[in-house]
Amino acid sequence: MARSIRLIISVDQNRCTGCGNCIKACLTGALQLIDGKARLIDERRCDGFGSCIAVCPNNAISLELREAEEFDWTVINEISFESLMKKLAMTSACSR
Repeated sequence: MARSIRLIISVDQNRCTGCGNCIKACLTGALQLIDGKARLIDERRCDGFGSCIAVCPNNAISLELREAEEFDWTVINEISFESLMKKLAMTSACSR
């Protein structure tokens, strides 16, 4: 797949406590808990919008501009309206 320079998340493994808030907030399923820490499992699934950043209580997630595979727009077809609304509500509640 083609690569380009784009915004993509980065997880600071030293700050991540494995709470899982970011995994729940990620609209596209780009993150998973691995060995008790959040990890970006597929950069093609990272939309770069940062909903995960808003819910991280330890500021372990940031956006960086770097070379990455292009976003896979087909993941949008996997998101139901109901799950989108739940994740947006969670993100909004956690960022207050």
